[in-house]
Amino acid sequence: MTKQDVIEAIEYEWNAFAILAEDFPEESRVLPGAVGHWNVHESLLHVAAWDNEVKLLVEKFEATGEKPEWDGLSGDVIDDLNESQVAERRNLAPDLIWAHFRDTHQALVRFLETCEEHVFTEGTFTGDSIKAETWKHYQGHGQDLTRFKESL
Repeated sequence: MTKQDVIEAIEYEWNAFAILAEDFPEESRVLPGAVGHWNVHESLLHVAAWDNEVKLLVEKFEATGEKPEWDGLSGDVIDDLNESQVAERRNLAPDLIWAHFRDTHQALVRFLETCEEHVFTEGTFTGDSIKAETWKHYQGHGQDLTRFKESL
């Protein structure tokens, strides 16, 4: 996929995820179980955290060739990282959670638009990480939200 194709896939899937989340009535957005044990608002924080991780990952790898500390770690360590990222903002008011979700994503897209084409190449660390942690990530959690909505 080209840089433009990747950015379009990211935007399409992020918007689909956001629409799914927005479709929940406010009272359902705080019920646990939307994504694992998280509620809808916590899932927004999780997605925003990984949008930020992708930005940091690409910046660091392009500058130094170093991968993030979490790369290759076990599921439990990643679960702990995910939980700590969500916990940092869990107590924000809903409108601030949504603002953070949108602002973090916009910062990621603006950053990716400045990157060179090679950053997006499949089979490379950055290309595969971008795919896994953005549009594929949004798709997976979008499926979680769909299942959760059907269970209500």
